[in-house]
Amino acid sequence: MAERRRNVTVAVIVLVVLGGLAVVGARIWSAHDRTDLRRALDVVPSSTLRLSFTDWAAVRTTLGSDPGEDPTTDDIQKLISKGYDTDFTAVSSIEDSAEALQEHFGFSPATIEWEAFAQGRSGATMVVRMPDGFDFDAVRRKLETAGFTKPKDDDGVWNGGVDLVASLDETISPELQYVAVLADQHLIVTSDTESYAKKAAQVAQGHGRSLGDNASVRDTIAPLDEPAAAMLWANDFACSDLAMSQAATDDQDTGNQLVNQAGGITPLSGLVMALGADRSLTVSELFESSRMAKDNLRPRAKLIVGPAAGRGGSFSDDLKLTKSHTDGSTVQLVLEPKTKTGFVLSALDSGPVLFATC
Repeated sequence: MAERRRNVTVAVIVLVVLGGLAVVGARIWSAHDRTDLRRALDVVPSSTLRLSFTDWAAVRTTLGSDPGEDPTTDDIQKLISKGYDTDFTAVSSIEDSAEALQEHFGFSPATIEWEAFAQGRSGATMVVRMPDGFDFDAVRRKLETAGFTKPKDDDGVWNGGVDLVASLDETISPELQYVAVLADQHLIVTSDTESYAKKAAQVAQGHGRSLGDNASVRDTIAPLDEPAAAMLWANDFACSDLAMSQAATDDQDTGNQLVNQAGGITPLSGLVMALGADRSLTVSELFESSRMAKDNLRPRAKLIVGPAAGRGGSFSDDLKLTKSHTDGSTVQLVLEPKTKTGFVLSALDSGPVLFATC
């Protein structure tokens, strides 16, 4: 009997080991296959409701504006100007302070790989990914020179505060008040409160649940190619953040009529607007099931190129719908801008947005 128990125990151990190897293998494959947007999801807190993502390395390549490791003020100004004209900077939280960041913090849109600005009810954080070989000690020296209080540990939080940041340059966002320099992860994490900076830094280091652990968020971005910029609303947050209830009563009535004319819609379970390097815009809308996605395809396609109730004009004034299809539980709508410059992502990423009605 004892021998039988031993054999069962050995079998269980073997299964556990094999299972563990399978999980590790899956994680390695996932890490190899994932986009930078997915990497950004994995380093911001799970409580994030809205994520703004900018792939600055891709933007610089696309615009032919890569100043190298030591950009001048002129280099940065040209990058931001070109980015604004093409709408690649539409969702960045640091485009207005790019020059000041390079001077006082040692990094900027001219040198970072990507930027993720995550907002939730419990706090907000900006996470930037730096390239391999980046000198993180240079950032620490900049922070010390600027007057930030040095933490005990290299990966601790540098304490600045609102008065200090304001004194450096008025363009610098309050989100830069507290800074964690995570050289091992190639990340810099910031927030406007010390407590949230600590929490966000822990998540960025792999200690705590991230937005990437949210299955519905993963499902929403799964069909997307690598975006140059994107806005993501987790779960059903788009229903309140982009709600038609923000519009005037007459516009709400018009919106209801347009929805009825389109055939009716069901609530969103997630939303992403992704701007590609070619300036094409993909809108990914998640629903509870593939059946719901198919039922929503036609009306959602009609609404996204129809009248923009609450804004005036029509979405089709700036964008042309070139493709619409379902992918699992998502509706995928691909739009092309009608001009080489001008608004694309920023034409849709703020409410009220009729097609995001829930």
